[in-house]
Amino acid sequence: MVKDANGAAVPDAWFMASVAKREEKGSDVNVAVHLVKDVLLADVDAAVVVSNDSDLKVAIELARAYVPIGLVNPTKGYPAGALNADSGAGVGGHWWYQLTAQDFTMNQLPFQVGRWSRPPGW
Repeated sequence: MVKDANGAAVPDAWFMASVAKREEKGSDVNVAVHLVKDVLLADVDAAVVVSNDSDLKVAIELARAYVPIGLVNPTKGYPAGALNADSGAGVGGHWWYQLTAQDFTMNQLPFQVGRWSRPPGW
């Protein structure tokens, strides 16, 4: 029961709440499974993983034994320590990159594409 400042019941009170819960489910597992499958079946000569999810540690470590792996961190934060390794580990040739705001602004589609246009300021 809702009460006012004096402790009296307010039976007709309304609560309004807005909840936005954005949570991905299983995407890290999907990336890991496909990475390992592609590497072990020799379907790739190298792989680039765009993620900073430390849940991918084991899959990436396994893949590094067979092919060079590039890791692109799409976040503003530090790269996940679990994803770091020596560039010469396994077969070697591994590399890391952190996306910047300039990467996005320098790689936009033209302002107008057919009947669609990008929002101002993009």
